[in-house]
Amino acid sequence: MINLRSKLIILIVLLYSLASTAAFASNSVSITEPADGAKISGPVKVCLATSGVTVEPAKKGVHEGSGHHHLLVDVDIPGDLSKPIGKDANHVHMGDGSKCKKLNLAAGKHTIRALFAKGNHVPYDPALTDKVTVEVLSNVTITSPPKGGMVTGPVKVCLETSGVTVEPAKKGVNEGKGHHHLLIDVDLPRDLSKPIGKDANHVHMGDGSTCKELKLSSGKHTVRALFAKGNHVPYDPPITTEVTFNVK
Repeated sequence: MINLRSKLIILIVLLYSLASTAAFASNSVSITEPADGAKISGPVKVCLATSGVTVEPAKKGVHEGSGHHHLLVDVDIPGDLSKPIGKDANHVHMGDGSKCKKLNLAAGKHTIRALFAKGNHVPYDPALTDKVTVEVLSNVTITSPPKGGMVTGPVKVCLETSGVTVEPAKKGVNEGKGHHHLLIDVDLPRDLSKPIGKDANHVHMGDGSTCKELKLSSGKHTVRALFAKGNHVPYDPPITTEVTFNVK
C-alpha cells in the first residue's frame, strides 16, 4: 500500500511538473512588425505580441505573468537576467504598457531585440525574447506643399528625413549627417562628387533648418530636395525627392 501510494505521489508530482513546464514554455514574445530582413524608410515602427503573459504599465508593480516590453537595438541580451534592464539609446523601455514603438535609426542594418520584463524592469528567466534584422534606407520627404497643389506665395517648403540627421553645415562633414538643398525647376547635378552650386535655382539650407520660404512666380514649379554633407557635396546615390505644384 505504501509503495503504491509513493508511486501515485511521484506520478502526480511528475504530471504537475510537466504541466508547469508546458505552460511556461508557451510564454513568449514576438515581433510582428517589421518583418525580419525588411528594408524600411524610417522611422521604424516596431510592434509586438505576447503569449502566456500580460502586458501592463510598469507603474502597476511586479506581478508574476505580467510585465512590459523593452527593445534592445544593436546590443545583445544582458548576461545577467537578475538585474533591471538599463535605459539608454540602445535599451528602449516601453513601461507605459504600449505594444508598438517608433524608432529613429540611422541608415544601415540594425538588429532589434524584444525583451519582456516585470514591472521592475527585471527580465524573466529564461528570457522572453525575439529579434529581427532590418535595413534602414536613407530618404528625404517634402511634407509641404502637397503634390499637384495650388498654393499662394511665398511658398513654404518643409522637409523630413529618415536614416540621416540634419545639422548646420558649419559642423563639417560627418557621415550620415548633412543639410537640405532645394533645386527649383532644374535637374539634379550629373556629377554628385562636386558641391551643389548656389544661385536662384539652388537654395542652400546650411543653417540646418527643415523649412524654407520661396518667392516663386505664378505657374507650375518643380522643387527637388537634395540632401548633402557639410561641404555641400550630395550623397551618392542621391537622397532626393521632388514635388510639382502650382503657384497662384
